[in-house]
Amino acid sequence: MKSVIAVTVATFLFFSGNTMANSSSGGAKASSATGPWVECLLPDGKVDYTPLMICKLQKKGTVKY
Repeated sequence: MKSVIAVTVATFLFFSGNTMANSSSGGAKASSATGPWVECLLPDGKVDYTPLMICKLQKKGTVKY
């Protein structure tokens, strides 16, 4: 039973480490479950760096190209 728990914990740590490495890639376009991160032009004129779906649905913004 202890070995099963140890393997489960090791697997969890391995996969969470890969996720962290992928999300913090220097200079590359990062992505998330809500789409790639984009520069979002908000209705008040401000620019925010958010996931695509958050920009369009929650903040009512447009993607700045």
